[in-house]
Amino acid sequence: MIKQLSSKQIVFIRNLLLTTVLGGIIGLLNYLFNIFVARYTTQEIFGIFSAAMGIIYLIQISAVSIQSLVTKQIAQNKGKDLNHYKWYSLGIFTVIGIVFSLVLFLNKDFVAEVANIPNTLIVFLALTMLFAFISPISKALLLGEEKIVLVNFVLLFETILKFAIGALAIQNGGLVWALILANSLPAMITTLFIFPFVKFENRTKERVQLNLKEFLLITISFLLLTVPFSVDLILVNETFRAEYSAISLLGKLVYFASITTSAVMFARLTNEKVAKDQKKSLLISLALSVGIGLILSIGYFIFNNLIITLTVGEQYISIARYIGVFGLCMTGFAFVYMAANYFISKGYYKYLYILFVVCVIQILLFIFRNSTIEDVLQNQIFTYTALAISTAIFLVFKLKDQKNG
Repeated sequence: MIKQLSSKQIVFIRNLLLTTVLGGIIGLLNYLFNIFVARYTTQEIFGIFSAAMGIIYLIQISAVSIQSLVTKQIAQNKGKDLNHYKWYSLGIFTVIGIVFSLVLFLNKDFVAEVANIPNTLIVFLALTMLFAFISPISKALLLGEEKIVLVNFVLLFETILKFAIGALAIQNGGLVWALILANSLPAMITTLFIFPFVKFENRTKERVQLNLKEFLLITISFLLLTVPFSVDLILVNETFRAEYSAISLLGKLVYFASITTSAVMFARLTNEKVAKDQKKSLLISLALSVGIGLILSIGYFIFNNLIITLTVGEQYISIARYIGVFGLCMTGFAFVYMAANYFISKGYYKYLYILFVVCVIQILLFIFRNSTIEDVLQNQIFTYTALAISTAIFLVFKLKDQKNG
């Protein structure tokens, strides 16, 4: 098996394993951050924070999209004037970020009413949106060069800083505005230190133009990918929002642990030119992702009461029978996310039709079935199952077409 892998793929596997380990540490710190919010604040504060996080997940779509686009363009334009490109992209995305942040702020009353949160928090969400357009560029520059080790340590530092800010917020009575900034300020701080020092070796003076059309398609892709695990926190019935938020929190541990290597996979796929090697990298990544999800989900089934007691607390013990199944749902969704990154790297944007249809169905389910926590969980089980099956079918056909081509 080792002999069948190229030297680049062996390095790729090492990067996957390193990212899995460091990603596990990062995920644990992020998880402890949310656990502390659940355990050491009131259910009211935790509910407001969870609703705000639903909005933050949507805001961070721009960050993921920008990181993917810049990573892809850096990887595909080696030797060109990438030093100009990094400043050019920073300027463009800063302007776009300012515009969208102002739009969010000017509509603060509407957003606050829909999400059922205080409108005073919208200014901090608007600031988070601005940071989401600026902060991902520096890591994307490094990922385009496949500097995976450095990126991992940057992410680790950001997570430690996030945890420190969150701890201070909790110690001061659960300041939701500070908890919001804890999810965006660390990445902005590292960007200010990293960005000026990233240099490229330009072999030609040919400049690289920002592909805004592809940015739009990538953004729509990640928007539709984010809806299934964010709109539920916004639309869920208030009478059991805290309980469902606890289920979602534990489920997202499985999801985020399973997709820790997505950026590594994307960087490898965009740098790899041989279709056969791309397929190997994809399948290795998918196997690792699903394997992590299944192991964690099995743990949820076996140790459900213990996990809840040690994490969100005994006040949420009633959710014990749900977390194993939800963990499996998140495993399926992790597969969807990883496969979607492959589609984006290859420019297979017809996949958007699948995402759009399933998201519409999910929203309709919440509109008509939102009376009990069982209703909501059944909605999510159907959503994630439909997404996983349709994605697997689309992936099989695309890999078959690539082989025939």
